[in-house]
Amino acid sequence: MQKRVLDSVVPALDSSLSELDDYLFDRSQSGEQALGMLALREMRRVRADMSKTFRQSVADRFRELRKRRAPEDGEAVGLGLSLLSDQDLEQQLAVDQLAQSVLRNALPAFEVATQRLCVVVGQPQLESNANPLGPAFLAAALGKAMGQLEIEAELRIVVFKFFERALGEVLAELYDRCNGLMASAGVLPELRASGKTQHAAGKHHPKRPESHAEEAAQVAAQAAMQAAYQDNQVARRMPAQAGWDTAQVQINAADQALFASMLGQLQGWRNVNNVAPQHDSAGPATTLSTHDLLSILSLMQREADPVPMPSTQGGKPQSFAGQLRQQMAQSARKLGVASDNVTLDGLDGDAVDLVALLFDVLLDGPQYNSNIRQKIGRMLVPFVKVAVKDRRMFLYKEHPARRLLNTVAEACEGNRGEAPQEQELLDHVDHTIDRLVSEFNEDVAIFEALEQDLRMYMAQHRKRFELAEKRTTEAHRGRERLEQARTEVSTDLEQHRGGRELPSVIDEFLSTHGQHHLTQIVLRDGRDSARYQDALQGIDALLMAVDGAMHGLVVPLPEAELLAILASAGCVGEDGQAALEALADIISRLSVGQATIASDERIPAPIVLAEPPPPPTPQLEVVGGTEAVVCDDNLLTRVSKLKVGDWLQLQSADGQFAPAKVSWISPISARLLLVNRRGIRVLVASVRELAVMAALGKITLRDGEAAFDDAMHQMAGRLRGAAANA
Repeated sequence: MQKRVLDSVVPALDSSLSELDDYLFDRSQSGEQALGMLALREMRRVRADMSKTFRQSVADRFRELRKRRAPEDGEAVGLGLSLLSDQDLEQQLAVDQLAQSVLRNALPAFEVATQRLCVVVGQPQLESNANPLGPAFLAAALGKAMGQLEIEAELRIVVFKFFERALGEVLAELYDRCNGLMASAGVLPELRASGKTQHAAGKHHPKRPESHAEEAAQVAAQAAMQAAYQDNQVARRMPAQAGWDTAQVQINAADQALFASMLGQLQGWRNVNNVAPQHDSAGPATTLSTHDLLSILSLMQREADPVPMPSTQGGKPQSFAGQLRQQMAQSARKLGVASDNVTLDGLDGDAVDLVALLFDVLLDGPQYNSNIRQKIGRMLVPFVKVAVKDRRMFLYKEHPARRLLNTVAEACEGNRGEAPQEQELLDHVDHTIDRLVSEFNEDVAIFEALEQDLRMYMAQHRKRFELAEKRTTEAHRGRERLEQARTEVSTDLEQHRGGRELPSVIDEFLSTHGQHHLTQIVLRDGRDSARYQDALQGIDALLMAVDGAMHGLVVPLPEAELLAILASAGCVGEDGQAALEALADIISRLSVGQATIASDERIPAPIVLAEPPPPPTPQLEVVGGTEAVVCDDNLLTRVSKLKVGDWLQLQSADGQFAPAKVSWISPISARLLLVNRRGIRVLVASVRELAVMAALGKITLRDGEAAFDDAMHQMAGRLRGAAANA
């Protein structure tokens, strides 16, 4: 970059000094002294030293930047806070005037180059007198090079004016070259100039006077206009908004690359979807400036009718972008734009089409009904205005406009207004959108205020839904643990019975009281606990007593263990003793060869609390025609990466899609519990079952955490497809 700057600005200085030499020579022929022979002699004496000192100042500034060192007070070639002599004041005014004049036509490219240079040197910002790309620094460097000259103040002003004209002819191209160099090195490749940069000198500089006399008059007139001091700080096109601290915001490299690729493929999408500007209409094309575009959008925002939802023309669906451009053309005519061939500046056109495509993708999903689509579609024009002024919306996840769209989408997804609370939430969304459309005046602070208000209102609903979700999760976790414990206990009992043919009373006792007691121990203490082993030993002792009785032997019963089993089922005290006597009677009958009875009323049924029936949920069924369903590994991998808190779209029994959240993943069966926005269970399925449902189109997986992120990824997919077909 140092080489590019020196190769551009040093020849510009030499060229301006050469033209100044001719100008002074012509003045000397007329007998003038101040701007004549004396000035000519002095300029020729120091001309080489001026060029050398100027070059050295630029090189020193780049060397300081390479060392990550900012200029100290009084060290930079700019001006500090001090009392100035008349000569220094006039020179300072000349520096400021030069910087403002030159940047008038190269400001957009200069802003982008400065942002990239700040990233390269690792500084949050560069002051104008410390930025080697800035005309303020270059003009101050020229002033420093003239510091030792004993010339009149008027001549100094003339030197600045000649340098101003020469510098203005090379800066636009220099900034483009520097931007290309940094972008190719991966420094903020998504940034683009916010306005047109004209390269040809004739487009932004007046025609040169044919004679030195005319040139002298022009230079003198320009120098006379410098009567006041003006600040040489360049206002940035995208100022930080109140309440939104961009200093703490970092751009994700993946988001940066995604946005850059989208910009590169946008023209192909325009061609495929007939969104590209048409130049075959009658009359010359009129390119709207950013100011005119914002005026047109403000007119559209104030009109009662929003941009209509995409419709179908000639069998092909029309996008938001096409209808938006048509309505913009109509509004342009209302504002007095006579041409029927209205086009947009490249950057403004990118912003308009990207937002339109964003709303196309967002509202094309099955999670919104027609009423919800109309609500969100009314936000299109305000979002276009935000993107035209501030393209950071596509890069910063915490941008206020982006957060508001995510919150509105969250409130509307799957919300059909069936419950009173749901309808109240939709009414609040309507109120939020009404305020946005009526109050937005190009200050994004309204987005932040509305988003916070809507989010606080939703917090009341969210607390209630989170409580319902917690209860649902806990109930399902308890039910799954109970099923696992019962399965494990049944397996252990079968192993300990060993295929014995037991009397019906003993068999019923083990399958009810014994099963229940062991299950409770597993749930409370675990399968490896001492209590569980003691209970199994008691059951083994009962089985040994049965085996002994069948061989005529009387083996004592494990009374303590059996009473504990009966007590866990609510059979205690006299009832417990009676049940124990009933078991002893069965053993006695077996020992003497008598027939056993089928049941004994002294052994009551265990008192077990009834389980509440599970809520009705869609059931996975094996249906015909699914043998050919292909579930590729990529889809299975995506589903396996789902984690608690992730959202997807699940098709309900009526064919409509609604958001479903992964509320819990079982550590036992690895099955996923899905709940709706109200915290009610809607599905429990394994990873493979979910993958098959996704392959059948019953489930739609999200590419991003929020609605805006998901829409961005889908936009990128559409743009890639359109670019491939272009």
